[in-house]
Amino acid sequence: MIRLTEPGTLTIPLSVMTASPVSNIPPTIDFGIDRLPGKGDIVAIDSEFVSVQHEDSHVDMDGGKVVNMEGRSALARVSIVDSFGRVLLDDYVLPQEPVVDYVTRFSGIVASDLDPLTSKRHLVTMRTAYLKLRLLIDRGVVFIGHGLETDFKQLNVFVPPRQIIDTVHIFSQPRARKIGLRFLVNYLIGHDLQAETHDSIDDARAALELYAKALELKKEGNFDKQLTKIYEHGRKVGWTVGLSSDQK
Repeated sequence: MIRLTEPGTLTIPLSVMTASPVSNIPPTIDFGIDRLPGKGDIVAIDSEFVSVQHEDSHVDMDGGKVVNMEGRSALARVSIVDSFGRVLLDDYVLPQEPVVDYVTRFSGIVASDLDPLTSKRHLVTMRTAYLKLRLLIDRGVVFIGHGLETDFKQLNVFVPPRQIIDTVHIFSQPRARKIGLRFLVNYLIGHDLQAETHDSIDDARAALELYAKALELKKEGNFDKQLTKIYEHGRKVGWTVGLSSDQK
């Protein structure tokens, strides 16, 4: 894992944003440096991970779980859209060690995506992916996402709290469970994420929509009431996704 946790300790050229992929494909995103967001600009981000080490554990004589070795994950894809939902980057990341599980059901990643010889994706090195993130962080960009604190911790990247807007915390009540992105988007926006395959661009755009919805509800003075309705509906349906007449 590359460790780039100290902001401002590395001068990163803007050209890193247009670095050539290691896969044999032409650029899929027409990215101009003039589109590069700066201080205070909002982007939405979603990251996907694959497993590079299974957890090794056993059950002891008292029925408790004993973890001998923690499982480990590695960044496999990072997608960022601007405040209008336009794709700024969508990088698949070349693994630095063997992948033991692509967790395709949740990540949408398959083996061929991360193989330079077969990938039809914009595949970059781990270092390039991290340098792009570090550049945006150092420029003061504000990141919107769902579960961002967890993602950045897993990435081992420090982002100043003032640059994080985490919708998992916006749509939560004290001492209550955290609500998943898919459930919130289904309830508030009315469409079903990941109905077929998982896509991190869709998730980034969904987080952006959720944030806009939160601002709208707060402006109308209806946020707390709507949040209570979300929790009531979630408990009623066991937090399964499905539109209901009592949502609005």
